[in-house]
Amino acid sequence: MSLLEGVRPAAYSRLAGDVFDKLRTAMRNSPNGRACALVTGAVVLWASWPALATIAYPAPAFLVLGLAALTGCAVSFVIAVVRRRQDSFLSVPPRTLVFVALGLMGNNAFYLAAIARIGPAEANVVHYLWPVFLVLLAALVHRRLPSLVQFLGVTCGFCGVALALSPQMGTGFDPAGVFLGACGALTFAIYSVVRSLAKVETDVVGPSLGLAGVSALLAHVVLEPAYWPTAVQWLAIIAMGIGPFTLANVLWDKATRQGTAATISSLAFLTPLVALGLLAMFGLSVVTLPLLLGALMTIVGAGLGSRQ
Repeated sequence: MSLLEGVRPAAYSRLAGDVFDKLRTAMRNSPNGRACALVTGAVVLWASWPALATIAYPAPAFLVLGLAALTGCAVSFVIAVVRRRQDSFLSVPPRTLVFVALGLMGNNAFYLAAIARIGPAEANVVHYLWPVFLVLLAALVHRRLPSLVQFLGVTCGFCGVALALSPQMGTGFDPAGVFLGACGALTFAIYSVVRSLAKVETDVVGPSLGLAGVSALLAHVVLEPAYWPTAVQWLAIIAMGIGPFTLANVLWDKATRQGTAATISSLAFLTPLVALGLLAMFGLSVVTLPLLLGALMTIVGAGLGSRQ
């Protein structure tokens, strides 16, 4: 068998199970255990994004973003009503509302635009520069340099992601697509750092998704051709709004206010690998040896990057 041939989904499932068991044990023994648990939930939900975005394609990017964001806003409002927190849902300060909406909309819009130019695998690699940006920005905010161990962890994690996705790399180089992906990464890193400074517990993701959704649909009307999604695309968009857009961002928003930037960013490196693992287990992609080696490097990088 060639080294680049696929690994059976069952083998990947066993490996993924072992990895998550070890991560769960580490979370329980870590002072940042709750933050790690929140990030892990966000990672699993975010990991469904590439598959859902692929199913929704070729629906226009702003249309997909707008419909998914409005779905997320509606789900968030229902949750707020059930918890009897609708007053706080409707009373988010305008400045916070606009900032979070720009962060969520900019991150996803840049990412979708990058997918259209350089493909989903390449866009994933570039987009996941954001944990690197996050550690560096957090260090800048606190006026300190990341430790050597953290630098090694960031480097190892990013190299692992690049190695894992290398079989899917295209032969062409599109600077504009790479730039768009980097803009999305930087946007989300800035959003996360600023949100980490806000310690007040309030639901800002749901209301902000409403503003982001309306803005995206307006951009669709102005910039994109009219389009009506198919039934399958509607299901993918709704699932996108509930999972990656709503619940994942809620978990991440809480984690940024409970854990350290180094810890949560290092765990976030796992997202593209989990995404490819889900695709493989559902028979939508092939798990290759570079993917498994990249996963090992990323796990090592996550452990190093989380060290203070």
